[in-house]
Amino acid sequence: MSLARRAPGTWYFVVVIASAGIFAAVPFAHAAHRLRRPSLRWWTALYAAAAIALLFIMPPSQDQSAASTTDLRSTIGGIGAIAVIVAACIQLSSIRRDVYGLPQPARPPQPPQPWAADPAVAAALALRAKREEARTLVARDPALARDLRIGRPDLPRQYDDGGLVDINTAPPSVIAQCCGLDAHAAEQINRARQQHPVPFQSVDELLVLAELDVTAWDLIRERAVVYS
Repeated sequence: MSLARRAPGTWYFVVVIASAGIFAAVPFAHAAHRLRRPSLRWWTALYAAAAIALLFIMPPSQDQSAASTTDLRSTIGGIGAIAVIVAACIQLSSIRRDVYGLPQPARPPQPPQPWAADPAVAAALALRAKREEARTLVARDPALARDLRIGRPDLPRQYDDGGLVDINTAPPSVIAQCCGLDAHAAEQINRARQQHPVPFQSVDELLVLAELDVTAWDLIRERAVVYS
């Protein structure tokens, strides 16, 4: 059985990595054609622009003059290429699942723990179960989920989603509060949303563009929700 059949869409990552980020726009263009999402067309244009910038920065191989300048351009180009590869692969990990209809990664089953009988732990686990149920509803029936105001704790509602927050429509201060982040993180989220012309299609897009500390990533992933 070929690799493409066992893991459809892996060519996305192969193209990005093998081309050192130069052809990162190709899988985004393919996904934009398949999913018809305006945001993916925007990302295609962005990565195409990044490729042009990388080609402009990297010095020609035959250029032996001004060695210090050449070395500096090579260093900047290398760092830029790594940044493009990492950012593109993070985004494509979720986009690929949507394009090829792959199941979302399931959390491994956790063995029973002695502390699970603690009332506080039981309450936290119940809220987590509610969040998973609400996420399923968002994926299957986004219109109903919006009517129930899932992910909008700042609005009056009756449905308990377990503490989810919509990273596209909820105020940044509410997102930070729900995810246990500080005011600086709220400012970073607000700046990223202002610079992003279309709604985020995945939580990872926000994590990359907002340049949030990696220690906040799991906190956001636990509470964030995105409407497709």
